[in-house]
Amino acid sequence: MTTTLLIRTFRQLSPKDLRALRQWVRCGVFNRRDDVALLCEYLVDNITKVSAKSLSAEALWAAACPDKAMDVKQLRHIMSFLLATVRQYLAWSEWQSDDADVQRYLLRVLRERGLDQLFEKAWEQGSERIEQQPVRDAQYHFSRYLLQQEQVEHVSRNDRSARLNLQPLPDELTTFYVSEMLRYACLAHTHQAMTGQEYRLELLELILKVAGRKEMLQIPAVAVYYHAYQMLKSPADEEPFEQLKRALEKHEQRFSPSEMRGLYLMAINYCIRHMNSGRKSYVRQAFDLYKTALNRGFLIENGLLSGFTYKNILRVAVGAGDHAWAEQFLEAHRNALHARERDNLYRYNLAYLRFRQGDFAAAMPLLQQVDLDDSLNNLDARRMLLQTYFELGEWDALESLLQSFGAYLRRQKSLGYHQNTNENLILYTKKLLETDRTDRMAMMALHNEVERRTDVAEKDWLLQRLTI
Repeated sequence: MTTTLLIRTFRQLSPKDLRALRQWVRCGVFNRRDDVALLCEYLVDNITKVSAKSLSAEALWAAACPDKAMDVKQLRHIMSFLLATVRQYLAWSEWQSDDADVQRYLLRVLRERGLDQLFEKAWEQGSERIEQQPVRDAQYHFSRYLLQQEQVEHVSRNDRSARLNLQPLPDELTTFYVSEMLRYACLAHTHQAMTGQEYRLELLELILKVAGRKEMLQIPAVAVYYHAYQMLKSPADEEPFEQLKRALEKHEQRFSPSEMRGLYLMAINYCIRHMNSGRKSYVRQAFDLYKTALNRGFLIENGLLSGFTYKNILRVAVGAGDHAWAEQFLEAHRNALHARERDNLYRYNLAYLRFRQGDFAAAMPLLQQVDLDDSLNNLDARRMLLQTYFELGEWDALESLLQSFGAYLRRQKSLGYHQNTNENLILYTKKLLETDRTDRMAMMALHNEVERRTDVAEKDWLLQRLTI
């Protein structure tokens, strides 16, 4: 029974949800079956137990139907009823967490039932709540549209000849649509650059024309995505990037932290693309954006900092030459990493810092302790260890690593071009070891051979070691 959908669902529920679910199934409005309630309470109390016996069919039946003979078919019916109840709870939990959505449904039912005084009071309260909260994202404009729509329906229902103010409806709906289309245009552009998949956005040119108007660019939800799309569309033009940075600073209180995270990462990735093309000035730009987003709390999600972001921030800080800040960052945000990967990621990134500082003796033991699941991080750690052994003259260890590195590459099936570039690093490192470094002609020939290649990892390092 431990692999059933019901058990898997219970295991993914938070302690808060489990406590609320216990009360939910005991409410006669949502569930009237005692066997379903008993089974729910048993699962809430036992779902975290390691023993499979506690979640066996016999144990579940005894909890749901005590003192009754085992009936597998009936047990499955009870479990099915409970799963349906859990679905209802989850839907309700999500619905009631959105105050604007709750208010909209309340207004609809009050209007449809002719409860005019209650409607007017609820509409005023709804309007106040929307305006009091600071967020001005696309959803804010859609909520205003829906609120205005309910008011128009209410007035026209009571007096068909009444004078109606319809202008807020197209205004708010247009703002919502333009903002959302621009956001999806940014997403589509990024995805197309990564995968080559093309998207058809037939109204985009018209939307850009509308969004570019002065009055539209005063609206936060439009301005940030308009500048973001122009930045992605015309990467050689620095003005949209500067406009986006100013918009993010000006409107940072107008979006949720999760939306701000996406916007900052979009700007940072723009900088990284320029960095990768050799424009070193963008290292500082990316560093400043990372620091701002980090200080504002935009990069923390559910209390955690992703290992990918942890690594990228460190590398940009090192690229900017601020090693002291990088070390402070590693220590300060170590506990923000997920527990299952915390120690490995910390050692890996500290090793990178020591490696870039030229402290190979400190980097070596850290790299030897690293065991990374991510294949690209694993390759990176092996490359650093390869160079470290070479710089320290650990020739036996280097020979052993070259063999294990090659074996690792042969086992991997989905490394793409990384397979070839790393295999060539191993090949040319072996050639370097085999070449008499006092033989200028031999070293120059190998240097020229490596220089002609475009598919060698750590090419710059190899060329430096081949320069006499």
